Amino acid sequence: MSWRFRKKTRGVRKPEPEQMNLEAPEPVAPEPEPAPIEEELPTEIAAPVVEMIEPQAPEVTSDPGRKVAQTCAACGAEVEPDSKFCTQCAAPLSDEAREIAAKPPQRATPRKHVKRREIEGSVEPWARKAGEGVSRLPRGVKIGIPVVILIIIAIVVALFTLAATHSQQAAISRYLGDLKVGDFKEAYSLVSHPGGRYGTLEYFQKWQSTTTNNIGQLQSFNIQKRKVENKFFGKLIAPPPTTGTPYVVTMKYRDTTFDVNMIVEEAGGAWPVQNWRLRLSAVTTRLLVEPLGSKVLIDGQFAGSAEPNQDLQDALQLKHFPKDIDGAVDYARKVVKTFQFLIGEFKRLATSLESVTESAQRVVDRFGTSGFTWSDLLNSADSTVEQSKDFGQDVARTAIHVYWIFGGGDDGSIRAQLTRVQCGIDVNNLPEGWHQVTAELPGATPGKKEFIAPSDLVMTLDPTRSTQTALKNTMARYYTVVTNGEFSVSTVGLSTALAGQALTDETNKVLGLMGKGQHVSSQLTDLKYDSIKLLNESIATVETRETWNYTTFQGSTPVASVTGQKLHMVYTIEQQGGGLWKVVECKQL
Repeated sequence: MSWRFRKKTRGVRKPEPEQMNLEAPEPVAPEPEPAPIEEELPTEIAAPVVEMIEPQAPEVTSDPGRKVAQTCAACGAEVEPDSKFCTQCAAPLSDEAREIAAKPPQRATPRKHVKRREIEGSVEPWARKAGEGVSRLPRGVKIGIPVVILIIIAIVVALFTLAATHSQQAAISRYLGDLKVGDFKEAYSLVSHPGGRYGTLEYFQKWQSTTTNNIGQLQSFNIQKRKVENKFFGKLIAPPPTTGTPYVVTMKYRDTTFDVNMIVEEAGGAWPVQNWRLRLSAVTTRLLVEPLGSKVLIDGQFAGSAEPNQDLQDALQLKHFPKDIDGAVDYARKVVKTFQFLIGEFKRLATSLESVTESAQRVVDRFGTSGFTWSDLLNSADSTVEQSKDFGQDVARTAIHVYWIFGGGDDGSIRAQLTRVQCGIDVNNLPEGWHQVTAELPGATPGKKEFIAPSDLVMTLDPTRSTQTALKNTMARYYTVVTNGEFSVSTVGLSTALAGQALTDETNKVLGLMGKGQHVSSQLTDLKYDSIKLLNESIATVETRETWNYTTFQGSTPVASVTGQKLHMVYTIEQQGGGLWKVVECKQL
């Protein structure tokens, strides 16, 4: 036998001589011994080659008591020492594990008691260590950890539930819920107060009481976010609010259903207890009330008096062309202002059309949904139809404005000046929803009308019965003094029924007859009053259809005769004080 000495592996400390184990290892299947290879020796003496296989010493680390991790031959993963199976691929690592893996599976026999060492023998070392660690935990810790986890889950659920009750839609729901039960004070606490006469608790309660008395209490509602998408000349018709989130709410009352806009704004707090306030007004509401100067009340609250629209008044002056440079500059300014006025009118039309379109779309969207009945459909459709009518009136009014601006229909009369100024008021901060408007004027019957803000409202007051009687008496006196003056060729008595331009025109006519030596015999055979209107507290118009017979005399000889002449006339009548009315203008239509 030859001995071969190998160099010790670098990094492994050589055991002490007295610790070396020269005993042969356990017999294993001998591997075929490779054929001896002759090597040249550095010397000429050929010594017998002795190969001495040194036993592998375990890897020594800084911790002598620590066992070295082993490597799985199947997958190459590093596992803990003394493991029977690989924790990655479950391959057997020891002879005992190989025998267990080779045995066919057997049906387990139930046993009441199993010896602890038998259980430990089949448990992985890493699992046994984990179990020992858990078993060393105090009982309070074992029970406390699950309890703490459950408490954390409960807290998270409670926070999200609390956040849901403090969302934007939840704020709207609370507000509408308070209205349903009639708790107006609590509902008011959720409203953002813009200030002015329409932001007080007193007005809010009066408004809700008026609404309840007329259309009943709120029965149900539907909330959804408002889409801001329609454009006019490339710009949004209704731009999104600078603060808050816009919503549209469908409110169903006893006999009517309508939509209103609400804007939800932050009011302090933090998640999950976020506070919100509702802004109920976003645009200006226009109230057009005739006659001029009428006193307007909204839900019993004074809103103001109907005044002329200054922008329209300035636009009507465009028909008067300038005569000099200074006038041209002023005229150019009026043109620019008029253009802006018309743009505002067209934008208002676009907004009205958008409201009609959205209302119709919401009717279609809600049709067939749960809780939406045929009655709701009819109410919503009726509301849309009313909006369509209002839109049609707005279109007609704008067209008339354009016609007036370019001088159409203007005869220079007082009536033309007062009927073209479109008297009314613009109301700010009026909450969207149902309102009742009352208009009053001395000599006119007070009028009431309901409307859904912020749509425009048009209202005309009719003269009282006593005013109509006074105006008709004035017309009778007018016919009398005029026919008498033209027959007697005398101006005496004309001033008792005529004034202003009418008195001047009739006086000149009488004097003309006098100069010709003529007089006229007039006979009113038929009279019909088409309309009697108040333009303001002291000016009214009377529109008539008259049938006359005329005979003109030259001295005492008749020279001309007209029978059954029909006239369509409009008279402007002005109050002169003390309740006395006089005709100031006469125009044939």
